[in-house]
Amino acid sequence: MKKILVLLSLVFVCTNLTAQTGKDIIQSCITSMRLDKLDSVMTVSAKAYLYQQSQKTTIRYFNKDYGDGTSENSDSKIRIELSSMGKEDAFVIADDEFFRVVPNYEELDPANMGQLQQLMGWMFPTFSIISIVKDTVDAAIFTLQEGTTKFNDKNCKKISIASKEKPEEIIQYIFFDESTNWFQGVEIPTEQGIIGLTCSSFKKAKGHVYPTTIKLLNDGKKLLEVEIDKLEFDISLEDSLFERKK
Repeated sequence: MKKILVLLSLVFVCTNLTAQTGKDIIQSCITSMRLDKLDSVMTVSAKAYLYQQSQKTTIRYFNKDYGDGTSENSDSKIRIELSSMGKEDAFVIADDEFFRVVPNYEELDPANMGQLQQLMGWMFPTFSIISIVKDTVDAAIFTLQEGTTKFNDKNCKKISIASKEKPEEIIQYIFFDESTNWFQGVEIPTEQGIIGLTCSSFKKAKGHVYPTTIKLLNDGKKLLEVEIDKLEFDISLEDSLFERKK
């Protein structure tokens, strides 16, 4: 009987030693989706479609000197081209400055980049996983919820994120596919309801796994949808794409 109790104790200890934490799950996602390989990426090009209220917008995205996109000293240059209902726009973010190049050149206040930054966040939600860990490692609590959660028609692991100052207030929940560890989306509790972001229809580009369909939801109702038609890494991009044209 004593031997059985000792064995059960050893099993219990070993199970606890190997139990995964919230940060373990996130790191598994980074590895399985090869997000860590983004550190060495120098250029990104993408074509996508944004659907919102029956309106379709074609998006072309170009990024040069990308790196991991999180460095304070990043020299990343970004160009976003938008086409909808016969109207063309193109914006550039370079050297900490923001300007429009199409249809006419115009200097813009960098403080007004919010909408474009949101658009980039919707297009590339997986790119932010690394920065979540880097930027909040000392200020946040990552908690792996018990059991399996159904999210976006997948069996998922659910992680809550809260600040160390207010651990009782959940900032957001992140979901990862239980079998692949791939990122599936987030839920953010707000006073206006639960804002959700879901990812599906995954593909690979140079080994990096990314979702081709991203949906933004409010209490389960779709607000907009982004479809990634093409994503390429480390292709040749001319400097002229990011230059001022007066």
